[in-house]
Amino acid sequence: MSQSSGPSWKLVLATLLATVGLATAHFELQYPPWRANTLKDDMQWRYPCGGIPVTTNRTKFPLKGGDISIVPGWNAGHPSAFFYINMGFGSTPPNMTNVMQPIFQMTGPSRDPYPGSFCLRDVPLPVNASIKAGDNATIQVIQVAMHGASLYNCADITFVEPGEEDKMPDGMCVNSTTFNFNLVYTTRSSSSIGSRNLFDKNTMITVMLGGLLLGAWL
Repeated sequence: MSQSSGPSWKLVLATLLATVGLATAHFELQYPPWRANTLKDDMQWRYPCGGIPVTTNRTKFPLKGGDISIVPGWNAGHPSAFFYINMGFGSTPPNMTNVMQPIFQMTGPSRDPYPGSFCLRDVPLPVNASIKAGDNATIQVIQVAMHGASLYNCADITFVEPGEEDKMPDGMCVNSTTFNFNLVYTTRSSSSIGSRNLFDKNTMITVMLGGLLLGAWL
C-alpha cells in the first residue's frame, strides 16, 4: 500500500489541539449577545470590541441597568484574570470609559481553562448616566490575563423602560461553583521598617479582598 500524500494523523491532531487551545484562550459575552463571534480568526485582541464594528443586532436593555452573562474560558496556564465592564454612549460610542462594574478578579481551581459561566444581576448604569428610552449604547467587557494581555467583546444595546427589555434566555444566568472572585481595591500605606519607609504615604497599592461571591451581587 502506498503512503498517503495527505497530512498525517499526528498533524491533524496537532491542528485540532491548537484550535481547541485557541477557543479556550478567549471568552464569550452571552448576554447581552455579543456583536459577533470574535473567536474566529483570533479577533479578541483588537481594541475596543474584538475588531467588530457597530452592528444592528441591538438588545433592548432596561434604563435602570440589567443582567450580564459571560463564559470566561481563560488562557490555559493562567489561573486568574481581571474583568472590566464598561459602557460607551451613543450609536457609535467615541469611547468606552464609563464604568458599569468595578474591576474584579476571577480565580480558578486549576491551570486549566475556566469551566462554566458567571452571571451578574442588575448591573447598574455608569454613575451620572444621562439617557432615555430609545437611546443607544454599547457594553464592553474586557478580560485581562495574568501576563497583561487584554481581550475585548462588546454588545450593542438600546435602552427601554423596565419590563420591555429582551429577557435573558432561561437557564443562561448561571454562576458555576468551580471558580471564585476577588474584589480589587486601592489603599494607602505609610508603614516603615526602622527609619526607611516601605511605602510612601502617597503610594497607591492594589490589594485583593478574597472571598467575594457573586451571590452578594445578586
